[in-house]
Amino acid sequence: MRPFALALAVGLSLAGPAAAQLPPLQLVRPDEDYSALKNPEERVGLEAQLKYIPLGDGPWLSLGGEARERLDVTHAARFGIGAQDDTSVLQRLLVHADLHLSDSARVYVELGQHQAFGKKAPNPATDRDRLDVQNAFVDISPDPGLRIRMGRQELELNPEQRFVSVREGPSIRQSFDGVRATWTPAGSGWRIDAIAVRPVAISIGAFDDSNDRTQDFWGVYVARSFAAAGGRWEFDGYGFELDRDRGRYGAIQGDERRASFGMRLVGRTGPWDLDWEGMVQTGKFADQDIRAWAVGLDTGYTLGLPWKPRLGLRLDVASGDRNPRDGRLQTFNPLFPKGAYFNETSLTSWSNLTAPRASIRVQPRDDLTIEASVTERWRTSVHDAVYLQPAVPLPQTLANTHRRVGTAFALDATWKATRNIGVTAELVRQTAGPAVTAAGGRDSDVAMLILQYRF
Repeated sequence: MRPFALALAVGLSLAGPAAAQLPPLQLVRPDEDYSALKNPEERVGLEAQLKYIPLGDGPWLSLGGEARERLDVTHAARFGIGAQDDTSVLQRLLVHADLHLSDSARVYVELGQHQAFGKKAPNPATDRDRLDVQNAFVDISPDPGLRIRMGRQELELNPEQRFVSVREGPSIRQSFDGVRATWTPAGSGWRIDAIAVRPVAISIGAFDDSNDRTQDFWGVYVARSFAAAGGRWEFDGYGFELDRDRGRYGAIQGDERRASFGMRLVGRTGPWDLDWEGMVQTGKFADQDIRAWAVGLDTGYTLGLPWKPRLGLRLDVASGDRNPRDGRLQTFNPLFPKGAYFNETSLTSWSNLTAPRASIRVQPRDDLTIEASVTERWRTSVHDAVYLQPAVPLPQTLANTHRRVGTAFALDATWKATRNIGVTAELVRQTAGPAVTAAGGRDSDVAMLILQYRF
């Protein structure tokens, strides 16, 4: 815990009056823009000075980092099937350097060190990595509206991150090796992304991570923002291809060639807000035709009362395989999903899922958010497995045809203590329904606390 205590002390020293004048920290750190600090009079305080270091007449350097400690106390991990009770601390340490050679060229490098203290087997690959490259890319902008990013990078195509995410919950975030081209014509409201990447495969040694040559991921994402019905809206459309060797669904393993086509509508009008997304998938898996789909419908209403209570209702449904012998695979593949979209237990995957969720969220202070939720979960198809995050089947559940998986009662709190320091806590009680108990599983409880410092 000493590294975090040291980082916390440094954070307290850096977070001064100048911090409020700096642009907000972003989930994807390369998206932060400190070019306004070119004026020396704006560089007041140590953090501002680290964010813009002049290197002669034109080039400049920006430095940053993160220290995060995550405490997990888990009873009956994996519903108690093949896992033990566990109390562990996951540590993430990141440092980055952002070199702007000119207005049209930059080099960004981020190194990460990740540890798991007290973690019992089986250890997810996302827990530990001695020292490795998290990001390392070159940005080239031949035109003011065009950016070409080449190298190791994180992908955030929309804030909801249902199916392509940075994987913020575990210690090690999701990186990809490849190319991303982004075109944003000035004043048009359009953004077009083209990607051709491979996910990074994690090895626990030093500087030994490499891209996963068994997977190729490419496609196009188009977003259009506009004003309508008294609010601001965005409509997205996309098409992706995931080619993966040695995939597994239920009891079958084979090569997967899957195309995904989706649309998303997000916006707010008055007290109402919504984020709706749907996807269909086609292709081939182990000589079977892929026919899968998923829908995520999140709708909220914010009351005009103290603490700004938001009443939320969400429905997430994804297909499962109805007959493993009919030559068709109907199990939905969530690609590279945001695990914490459901909760931090890793017990809920998009594959073969039907999950209505009711929630209430309040904001007692501008820097504090609290949410309570109840999520019911069933198998969409009783002839397919129950899946854990990200899309890992529990083979034992194939031996029964019970539909109900269980109910999750969750309480979440997020405190933005300063610009640099954040605290996140979650308590989850996950009951086990007949689909799980018939496979030898039981109720699960998870308590999580994250202390995070970024600069």
